[in-house]
Amino acid sequence: MLLPLKTDRPQRRTPVVNYTLIGLSVLAFLLTGTQLQQAVDTEPYRFVAQFFLWPESARLSQFITYQFLHADWLHLTGNMVFLYVFGNLVEDRLGKIAYLFFYLSGGVIAGLGHTLTDTAPVLGASGSVAAVTGAYLALFPQSTVTILYILVIIGTFEVSGMALILFRVAQDILFQLNGIGEVAYMAHIAGYFYGFVISMALLMTRLLKREPYDMLALIAQKRRRSEFRKLARSGYQPWEAQKTETKDTQQPLSEQQQRAQTIRENIASAMSRGDLHQAALRYTDLLTVDEKQTLAIDAQLDVANQLMSDQRHDAAARAYENFLTAYNTYHDRAQVQLLLGLLYARYLSQPQRAKELLAAAEPRLKGDEQTLAQRTLKDLD
Repeated sequence: MLLPLKTDRPQRRTPVVNYTLIGLSVLAFLLTGTQLQQAVDTEPYRFVAQFFLWPESARLSQFITYQFLHADWLHLTGNMVFLYVFGNLVEDRLGKIAYLFFYLSGGVIAGLGHTLTDTAPVLGASGSVAAVTGAYLALFPQSTVTILYILVIIGTFEVSGMALILFRVAQDILFQLNGIGEVAYMAHIAGYFYGFVISMALLMTRLLKREPYDMLALIAQKRRRSEFRKLARSGYQPWEAQKTETKDTQQPLSEQQQRAQTIRENIASAMSRGDLHQAALRYTDLLTVDEKQTLAIDAQLDVANQLMSDQRHDAAARAYENFLTAYNTYHDRAQVQLLLGLLYARYLSQPQRAKELLAAAEPRLKGDEQTLAQRTLKDLD
């Protein structure tokens, strides 16, 4: 048995709605589990069965009620563990009301996927949880998940969140195509699709605030790395100082400059391989040589975001500061100032610098970002 235990992404707020959904599912099982273990032709079973989703005679209410019913403890536990691990963070990003609507509508879409392809009744939160999992893939593709395995021995290991979710999606598709097991795989598949597509649409339309770690950011990073590799193959080396036209005017590099150039080449190599974690580590080495060293605009921002993701707050702050100094006309400068201001306020105990950055960013922010800056400024006073 494999079960997710936790992710490496911190929560900012208590996921009240997700806890409530888990509580309601457990309560529903405690109230109906005994009846579901009885023969199908008994009155207790028939009473509970009216709340299943019956494809050939479905009522609208059944698209909601079936989501809270489970056949046994194993069915319940599997769904609730996945919901706890992934749903807490999705609620944190979407907000309470939006998450509640998203969860229930994900179950409805999953139910429709099942009713269009099968005639057997269905129950369980699997489709809703699949929608949440699809949303998690779009919002946190670069996260790491800790997995509990219970085989001959018991232990844990870590895996990429994207790899785990894509494996589950591929497994459900394979089982659906081969008719393996009496499981509503099409409900899972519809849920995954709905959760991922809706979340990507919210990000692309900016109805949901973008983050440096979401799927769109990952796609942009891959595109930039692809462009960089093309430039590198053509002989372009942005980490080297611009060469003068004649050999007579060139000055020999100092030992410090040579070391900095070597580290910058290592950073560029790591980024061309897509290894942002290694690039960020090498950038911290570069800061020990010269704390004002700055990379190309996209590379500098990628490295700063990676350091923030790795919770290397001091180095992340230095990287963001260097970015703001070098690229003072960057179109999303206010967002970088907001992020750096929050970093100083929440993690580095530098309220004065935090206030300077937030005060500069606040007039150019909008919506939730502006509210966040205003609230943080008020807290710092």
